[in-house]
Order: sequence, then C-alpha cells, then structure tokens
Amino acid sequence: MKHKKVIGRKHLFFDLDDTMTPSRSPIAPHMADLLSNAPVDVIIVSGAQLSQIQKQIAMLPVYALGQNGNHATSPEGELLWNNTLTDDEVAEVHAHVHALSELGIDPHNSKDLVEVRGAQVAFSLVGHNAPLEIKRVCDPDSSKRAEMLRICPFESESLEVKIGGTTCFDYFRKGSHKGTNVDRLIEHTGWKKEDCIYFGDQLRPGGNDEVVIGVIDTIEVAHSDETYEILAKVFGRTDVLTQ
Repeated sequence: MKHKKVIGRKHLFFDLDDTMTPSRSPIAPHMADLLSNAPVDVIIVSGAQLSQIQKQIAMLPVYALGQNGNHATSPEGELLWNNTLTDDEVAEVHAHVHALSELGIDPHNSKDLVEVRGAQVAFSLVGHNAPLEIKRVCDPDSSKRAEMLRICPFESESLEVKIGGTTCFDYFRKGSHKGTNVDRLIEHTGWKKEDCIYFGDQLRPGGNDEVVIGVIDTIEVAHSDETYEILAKVFGRTDVLTQ
C-alpha cells in the first residue's frame, strides 16, 4: 500500500502538474485544506515558474522549487537560489525546438509553445495553456516525446533536456535537475533524507521526476486524485476520492 510509505515522513515533496494539481490548474480545495492542516513541510518541485506555482497552489505555504528546482524560495518568500540561463544557452534551445518541430506537431496555439522562464526553457507540443482534454491525449505515456528525442537528440555542452509535465520538454543546465535540487534543499535545511518522500507522475525512464530516484524515497502517481487518496489515508481523512 503506497500510503504506508508516507507514514511518519516530515517533509513531503511533490511535482505540481498531474501530481499536486491537474495540468496548469488550481489546487483542489480538499487538497489545500488537507495539506494546510497536516504536520509536515510541503515542497513543490516543478518545471513551472514560481509565479505559476503560486497561481496554482493559492495560499498554501510551501518551499517552491520552480524550473526543475533551479529557482527556489522558502515558504516565507526568501530567495534560496536562482540559476539563470545565458542568451547563448537559450539560443541553443530554440535551435533544438525548431528541429523537434520539424518532426511534426499539431499545436492548439502555435504562439504558446515556448516559454523562456529564466533558469529553464519549456517547449510544449500543443501549447502551455491548451485545454486539459487536448493535453491529456497528446502524449499520455510520454512515448511520443521519447521517440522525438531519440530521432533528434539534444547535443549541448552545458544543457540537458527532460520530458516534463503533460506535454513538455524541459531544458536546463546539465546536472541542475530535480534530483540535485531536492538534494540541495535537504542539505540547506538540514533535514534527514529518511524523513522525506517525493510524489511524481514522471518517474518513468526519461521523465523529469526520474532523477529523484535514489536521492529520497519516491511514490509514483497517475494524477492528483491518486495523490489525494494516499494523503487522505495517511492523515485520516474520510473523503477519499478513488478506491
């Protein structure tokens, strides 16, 4: 039972889209209420910008590790670190995005595909703000994006790319991924790794959550409702959504 792995943990790490919330959507009131009252630290580790994280989680106090953890703040809003990309690195990403696009994509909004976020660039196959029903059928098992990277690998001295979110490719500095940034926060706070656990929907090979495996314990979820089901069992809530 997945929930048994969470019992006794003090620091809960979560991916955002399709783990804490549906893609680019607000946190459900029952999830926010549960975590606001749980005796744990909440840490969001996402490819999204900090502004997007805050938009989705509303007033929930969290450690926010945006852009795969490359821009981090405390629950009080204190800046912990920010690994900004150079103009030349951003240009490298744009060149690769162009090459991937040549393989064939069907965007919902062609002007909403690339976001230069500062410490990361994110490329969505359909558009970052496309309707959920379009996102969910685009590449549900990430196989399309994995095949695109196989055909057109990203070759860079300083950057790497991971499959992220529901429809995205996330580009950031080599070695500055979710795994290293989770480790960095634990060292910064002085927490014990055995008190930590990470929830993610992209723990499969090539996903941007995979790199957390081996740093701390992990739990793979399919969607935010499953995350809530696990937490509800741990914290004694009776409004479990799924069986």
